[in-house]
Amino acid sequence: MSTPKLNRRQMLQGMGLAAAGAALAACAPPAAPQEAGDGAAAMETPEVWFAVSTPCPGGGSPERTEAVRQHLLDLTGILVNAYILPPGAARTEKLNLLLASGTQPLDIFEGTWPDFKGITLPLDELLEQEGQNILAGHSELDWKMMKDFEGTTWGYPRLGLMGHTHFPFFRSDWLAEAGLDMPDTWEGMEEAFVAMQSNHPEAVITTMGRSHLMYNTLGAFTEYGFSRWIDPADNMLKPAELQPGYETWLAKMNEWWEAGWMQQESFANPDYRSMLKTLTIGLWLGWYSRITGWWDQIRRDAGYVEEDYALALVINGPSGRAKTNNAGSNTAYMIPRKSKTPDAVIRYVNWIYEGGPDDVTNYLIASWGIPGEDWEWIDKEQKMARQFTAGSPVCEQKYSRDFQITLGLGPETWATAVKLELEDGSIGWNRHWQHINTYWNQYEGGRMPVDFDVPYDRTAIRDRFPGEPDFERFVDEESIKFITGVRPLSEWSSFVEELNGAGLQRWSELYTEQFRLYHPV
Repeated sequence: MSTPKLNRRQMLQGMGLAAAGAALAACAPPAAPQEAGDGAAAMETPEVWFAVSTPCPGGGSPERTEAVRQHLLDLTGILVNAYILPPGAARTEKLNLLLASGTQPLDIFEGTWPDFKGITLPLDELLEQEGQNILAGHSELDWKMMKDFEGTTWGYPRLGLMGHTHFPFFRSDWLAEAGLDMPDTWEGMEEAFVAMQSNHPEAVITTMGRSHLMYNTLGAFTEYGFSRWIDPADNMLKPAELQPGYETWLAKMNEWWEAGWMQQESFANPDYRSMLKTLTIGLWLGWYSRITGWWDQIRRDAGYVEEDYALALVINGPSGRAKTNNAGSNTAYMIPRKSKTPDAVIRYVNWIYEGGPDDVTNYLIASWGIPGEDWEWIDKEQKMARQFTAGSPVCEQKYSRDFQITLGLGPETWATAVKLELEDGSIGWNRHWQHINTYWNQYEGGRMPVDFDVPYDRTAIRDRFPGEPDFERFVDEESIKFITGVRPLSEWSSFVEELNGAGLQRWSELYTEQFRLYHPV
């Protein structure tokens, strides 16, 4: 008889996390004492441990990191420490070990909160007592994704509803060469690409897999865009692929493919950075930061002046807005139940949020380091700053954001308003930050997902429908076959029947069940 495979939640709970607090009390290193004045008894300094990912997987400069740690201690009265999580699968493994350890303290980490609900603390009382700045720093939409259907809050937001992630980016110099303005209709987008390709036969449309393509374009042909939707035939939630108009979208994408417009490797996870360097991409329909981050660095490193990309704020298709706003996820910063200092964690986070959009100094300290040593204000009132480690220096030379635990929406969107002294000495926007700051909450350019405020517990769904990942994979793989012509669209009705055999009814039942907890009939 085979041993049943445990999911992550079951594994962690089975490793005795409920007893970890007692073990920590015996084994954890003692907190450093503060100096006591006038003979008063020494008071313990709260010590907190973060599990973080940083731009430097091996960590930054030990000297700069220690200097920032001591600076934060002086400012907050809290001694902060960090475990640097490695990239990839090793990250999950190390985080699991930290969560399960009875000897290694851990006070905050990042993940999808439904997966960890049994081993983390509800935060409502802590936020009310110690986290007023945190509460004020996020919209009601963001907080909805942090709550279960009973209204209990299980973390503070890492992400949330985002309007900035999926704009179509056109080669702006090629548009100008063709004498065209930025298109705002589907027909105009196609005409623009035809004009660019007539001048540059190597021009291609590139995406980053089917999901990114759907975020950018599906709403042009369907009512709901890239969103689950309620089928009025049975009042059940259905996948985006079964809404009216999806087959028409597939036909259009196949038309692009057969015309030779689409980059052949778009669905094979290629090296997109290298692809951008070829200067062949006329229209980008992928994740925004590949343009605002990767391309912008490529452009500056190569000294390009004319070559660049610009976005279309709105593309309207036959059914309306082509773009779908990104519902983000239920990714949160959470405090494990074994934490001995949860109040100190919230006080520290609340300090980073202090000042709100008007004064992001605390955020910049946690992210960049010490003012006067790692960075400085050029004009604080005008939000202009200079980083002393400009560009991308080697990790050994800098503080690498070890104690920054407020990434994503919130303070990061406030800090994006900061102008930087660029490498050539000029003052300008960091393009990536400017993009986030300008567009993250501009939802009118895209369709709102039907279930943007439902933090699905996919672990619970997969416990009851183990074949759910296979179902999702089947939908993706077969849809790509229709796009690339491997499977003719004449087989669409057969595909729908295959979905029924692959578990569509079970999928629909489980997702509808969770949806109705938040949206009762």
